[in-house]
Amino acid sequence: MRTKRQIPKEYDLYVRIARPDIHVLCYIAEAQDNLMNIRHTTEEGYLKIIVPGDLLEEALKFLDSIKNVIDLEVVEIRENPGHT
Repeated sequence: MRTKRQIPKEYDLYVRIARPDIHVLCYIAEAQDNLMNIRHTTEEGYLKIIVPGDLLEEALKFLDSIKNVIDLEVVEIRENPGHT
């Protein structure tokens, strides 16, 4: 008997990034199929990115790898409550 594969959780990454660099990040992230969903800037000024739970480590490595192109810092990681 097969068991259903559990749907992975999603995580919200909050990133400190300059507004002009958000556009550049969007272009770079588009090349990474289904890795992240760039959402909006929070009231605190952080960029919110939603990442599937099973891709969290890959997304963090990706963001770390582009720090030589874009000045950014992941300041917080939260479990996504199921809404944007």
